Amino acid sequence: VLMFELPSIHPGLIWQSTWSHLRELHAAVKQSEEPLLSGAYSNYSFGEQQEGHVFKTESNCVAFLVNFDKHKTSNIQFGEASFQLAPKSISILSSCRRVVFETAKINAQHGLRTAQVVQYLNNVDSWKVFKEPIPLAINNSTHIGNRLFEHLSTTKDETDYLWYLTRYDYRSNGDTQLVLNVESQAHVLHAYINNDYIGSVHGSHDGPRNIVLKTPIMLRKGQNSISLLSVMVGSPDSGAYMERRIFGVRKVSIQQGHQKSHSLNNELWKHQVNPGQH
Repeated sequence: VLMFELPSIHPGLIWQSTWSHLRELHAAVKQSEEPLLSGAYSNYSFGEQQEGHVFKTESNCVAFLVNFDKHKTSNIQFGEASFQLAPKSISILSSCRRVVFETAKINAQHGLRTAQVVQYLNNVDSWKVFKEPIPLAINNSTHIGNRLFEHLSTTKDETDYLWYLTRYDYRSNGDTQLVLNVESQAHVLHAYINNDYIGSVHGSHDGPRNIVLKTPIMLRKGQNSISLLSVMVGSPDSGAYMERRIFGVRKVSIQQGHQKSHSLNNELWKHQVNPGQH
């Protein structure tokens, strides 16, 4: 089995073509299609770490000259010509004579990207505004517990949104500043106190998995509602150890002045899967 060590192909990476950097390889293989599919195979040894693999029909021929040496260039004699093989490389010879591709000399070509306007959305009739009500913390729900539920296992791919709702009994202790701290492994987080918006935070493509919201808040004496909207911008569907990956709100606490922060992780939390219907 011939192994090509080439720039990897990762469809869907940001602004990267799927195979434009391998255009020459595709062309080299395509023009040798007949001997590759129908030709007789033979192999040659040119040294301890140099090999030749040949596919030949009556009318055509293609050869793969391989140098496994990671450090040294190798000069070999093949047919009536000599060839120089770069370290750890493969050369493809069309008609078993002419080098048409070398893995050590790949010329990456940047794909040209063009965009064409297909629809304008600046017409006022094209837009509608919906106001989503914040769910009540006291409501019938099957997603209730003294812990913060994991996002994906709770939503079960029905939606990208999950509300975390609880109540906090605040006993006033002077005019010391209160700070809400929320750690999440979702992509976006919006926070509300008593239905008033207090802040948002989002991650980035190259940033850490954890996103942290740390913002001053004002509480009234007695019961206060805390509503956190966890948002996933699409859910992962592949990769190693998928069953071990967790998303959503992981830690919630309130800190008063220089006192030790009060954890809300084990308070009674209600989780609302669908945030309203249009």
